[in-house]
Amino acid sequence: MVELFGVDFTYFRDVKIINHSDILKQIMQRMRDDLIENGVMYSEIQWKQILESLSKNQIPGFFENLAFYNPKDEVLYMSEKMITDHTEKMIPVCTHELSEKLLSTYLSLPLKTPIRALVEAYIEVKKTNNRRRFYDLLNTYADIIFKNVFKEGCCEAIALQTLRHIGSEMKTASLEKELLVGHSKCIDVLFDLEEAKSNIECMEKSQTRLNEKRQRIRAEDEDKLVGEILGTSQTIKGISYYLGYPLAKAVLEKYGIKGVKLALEKYPPLEAQYFANTEAYLAKLEEIAAFTE
Repeated sequence: MVELFGVDFTYFRDVKIINHSDILKQIMQRMRDDLIENGVMYSEIQWKQILESLSKNQIPGFFENLAFYNPKDEVLYMSEKMITDHTEKMIPVCTHELSEKLLSTYLSLPLKTPIRALVEAYIEVKKTNNRRRFYDLLNTYADIIFKNVFKEGCCEAIALQTLRHIGSEMKTASLEKELLVGHSKCIDVLFDLEEAKSNIECMEKSQTRLNEKRQRIRAEDEDKLVGEILGTSQTIKGISYYLGYPLAKAVLEKYGIKGVKLALEKYPPLEAQYFANTEAYLAKLEEIAAFTE
């Protein structure tokens, strides 16, 4: 990658193959650490209940085929099940996670995850009970989801360009075809999120002095809206590679890794139209002086 992108960075400190139960423990620990950093504390009984819920309600096979890079210990964790049953995924998965490492060491500031943004929003609302702040933070949450989709797309674009560079043309072509087909099937979900975001703005601008009955109706509308956003967000999380890849590929090919860095840090794509029409976003980037130096 140093030769390909002109960026020097360290590799994984270690690669660990772990079983299903250990993957659950790792994910739980990362959730726990992230929440503690944001001032949210749960009892051991509550964490046990969360673990049981994760174990019972997971998508079949999800944790069995999981790999993830943990920037805190610089270790790549891979599911034992994937190693034994899906060896064809090994190189693409490792390359994608290596791209995650590249971005984590190359970006000036780490991008907040949607879960962390949600926790911060929740804490802020609990402290202030400020309805306007509630809408502002939900809007921020939606923006971070768009950023996360683009970031995951960038990782996939970097990974495929790396695979192509080392001579894995057939594998790369197959993966790219899968991503593009997935993108065409899934793009509407970003417009759904954008519509929910628009609904937030409409509710925020509505009359603030309401009688008790109207306040109750408004609260019910808020709960419904939050539920819609969270549900859509969970869907987006599972298909973020598909959604972000075409746009990320266009940016990477035109501006290189420096363009990806500036896009992620300074001018992230926060509109669904950019993911549906890459030329619209590239045209916007042309207006930024840093891209035309």
